Amino acid sequence: MTFAFNMESKIHYHTEGKGPPMVLSHGFMMDLTCWYEFGYVDELKSKFTLLIIDARGHGESDKPHIVSEYTGSKMAKDVLSVMDHAGVETAHFLGFSLGGRTGLELAVIMPHRLRSLIIASSTPGTRTEAGKKSDRRRIKMFREGPQSVARLMDKLSPEMDLYRKKAIEGDLQAYLARTQAGMRRPDITSKLENLGVPCLMYAGSSDPLSHQSSMEACKRIPSATFMSLPDLKHMYTFGRTDLVFPLINEFLGNIPLGEPLQDKGKT
Repeated sequence: MTFAFNMESKIHYHTEGKGPPMVLSHGFMMDLTCWYEFGYVDELKSKFTLLIIDARGHGESDKPHIVSEYTGSKMAKDVLSVMDHAGVETAHFLGFSLGGRTGLELAVIMPHRLRSLIIASSTPGTRTEAGKKSDRRRIKMFREGPQSVARLMDKLSPEMDLYRKKAIEGDLQAYLARTQAGMRRPDITSKLENLGVPCLMYAGSSDPLSHQSSMEACKRIPSATFMSLPDLKHMYTFGRTDLVFPLINEFLGNIPLGEPLQDKGKT
């Protein structure tokens, strides 16, 4: 296993592929294996050196149970710690949901470390009312335990069965702390109004957590383009790779990818 350190926090990551660096940052209650299981690694590794990260609170990374350990700034600095450990000065970034918010936070504090941003089902805005309602349900669910989590996962379509196992077996106290931190997140859109990094943001039209908010935010971010995926709910913008991969490839095909990472290691 390969780990980077952000102060005292240990962050686990994998390296795959060849070419210019790209960070993959997963969503809440997932881990880095989702990028393999849903085909993203196979799709991207021939063109990019992928830095595939377990977010704090997930996978093999440290899992603090303290709300203050899950600020956007700390999670963005986790990504920087991985990039520094891997010897990467600048990278493309692909993040889903929680991972997308991490990318936007990184664009605020260190935009010069980014070559491009692909933000799936996330927003620089505050938590929406639908999101807060979902968070209150999650908090109750995490306090009740794994069986309550399983009942929620059973409501998802079979398309997301691989996600179900990660959610049920995760550290529920870490999930609880992360949820409480997310409810308090600020609106960082104004801090991105001068962003020069090419940015693609997309969300499902049936996603009350991010669609309207990210669409409105893109109007204020000059380098950002928004794409709506008709009828898709939040989670399905990760699983519906038949729709997502063409968007990603078209976007990346229109920007300079940069030089390959030299002398990288694999895990």
